[in-house]
Amino acid sequence: MKFKISELATLLNVSTNTIRRYEKMGYITSKRSENSNYRYFSDDDLSTFVHVRLLRKYGFTHPEIGQMKTSDIPELLPVYDKLLRQFDDQISYLTNLRHRLKDDLVLMKKANDDEQSCYIRDCVSFSYVLYQSGDRILMEPKRVKTIQDYLYLSPEVQRIYLIRKEDAANDRIILNAGWAIKTALLDRYQIYENEYTERYEKRKSLISVAKVPVNGEKNLKEDLLKEPFQYMQEHNLKLNGDIIGVVIANVFEANREVQYILIGVPIEEM
Repeated sequence: MKFKISELATLLNVSTNTIRRYEKMGYITSKRSENSNYRYFSDDDLSTFVHVRLLRKYGFTHPEIGQMKTSDIPELLPVYDKLLRQFDDQISYLTNLRHRLKDDLVLMKKANDDEQSCYIRDCVSFSYVLYQSGDRILMEPKRVKTIQDYLYLSPEVQRIYLIRKEDAANDRIILNAGWAIKTALLDRYQIYENEYTERYEKRKSLISVAKVPVNGEKNLKEDLLKEPFQYMQEHNLKLNGDIIGVVIANVFEANREVQYILIGVPIEEM
């Protein structure tokens, strides 16, 4: 079968310039008809063109494809195997990133619920490392390295705030800030705990959503704890551990930037 350049371009849904470019790069070769002197391409050219386009979709570069033209199967096997492993890594990363996106979506829907109120459930177990305690930045070299591991090894890392039980009990709200991942994900991302990491274990907690201004004055007790502490008082509950806050989202409302935080207050009956 013989194809004019316009016919081949139409069949493949590409421009004639693309056909010429692939010919210039040596993938396909046109021939001239003995009768009309028209240039034409063969079935083999069509097949080669489609194959090269597939290799480009795989992610191979033109120089790599050029080398593959003269490779036999034993030489191609490790090339394909390497690319397949890269695909597996990308799929795994995107799957994990999707988990985080889904978690964020669920939390934002909770924050957007006008009828939201406190509810009781078991919190998720976290492993976390702090970078700030009150007004003090924590900068020990090994801690900084651990912070970077949490930030960059896991796509599911979450920013957290922590209020120590003893501070809350003494009505002294000191906010600690850090990065956390679910404890169940430590092995998946090869994150190793050390003397600068802590565990926030699964426990019965009072859950609520708080909204605080990003810039400007904050009344932490009022902004973060008013609703859960009032609920505890009304239901004869008491604090049973450190308070954790997981950042849901930073958004712009009423001409100011605000942060939504999922608050978990460990509780027990009095």
